[in-house]
Amino acid sequence: MDPCGGRYSMVRVGFVTIGQSPRRDITEDLVKILPKDVEIVEAGALDDLSPSEIREKLSPKPGETLYVTRLRSGEEVRISKEKIMGLMQEKISMLDNRGVDIIAILCSGEFPEFVSRTPILYPDKILKGIVSGIKYRGKSAVLIPAKEQMEYARDKWSPYLDIPDIIPISPYTSKLEDFSRVGLELRRRGAGLILMDCMGYTMQQKIAIRESNPGARIITSRGALARALTELL
Repeated sequence: MDPCGGRYSMVRVGFVTIGQSPRRDITEDLVKILPKDVEIVEAGALDDLSPSEIREKLSPKPGETLYVTRLRSGEEVRISKEKIMGLMQEKISMLDNRGVDIIAILCSGEFPEFVSRTPILYPDKILKGIVSGIKYRGKSAVLIPAKEQMEYARDKWSPYLDIPDIIPISPYTSKLEDFSRVGLELRRRGAGLILMDCMGYTMQQKIAIRESNPGARIITSRGALARALTELL
């Protein structure tokens, strides 16, 4: 009940992934942070495509931006950012028409402004806002899903972090031990601020890094998104 004696209505949040929905691997972490009275509605840019169609039609060509995501089966796929923009807009429009209260993109990559009457949260912009608000002169690192993204990530984060180490490690095919090893390596390098720049990175993976590099401050894409959503909700 609200203070005036009425009933709170359940808030509906639309999540759009660049992969296939549902993304339970992400929402299982998000619901631990979000308010309890939230209804989740999911859509995926690749929902209507088979794995062979995705590889045939959406694989990145030279000069295109590579994004890494997950299919419903759990399989990792690599797609072209440029080729999925129309599919993303279709799913955002679908959620917009279904009357959700807010839409959140389940990808920390950079996107143009999509058309929607419903407010949209962009994790990329949230992360940049957080990092730009931190005064830190020490060594930093950015985790990304694929080594092919290293130059892109360096260009993306260099305005906010002073020459960060860029570490490729897949959230989908790597084991927790791999994240522990990354934590140890970053501890050896003296990295005190670590940004996990992919919505696929889990809280368990964050814990694995923290346990092997206990002094580091770690920012996850899904944690930042969930807390921004909670503030709005």
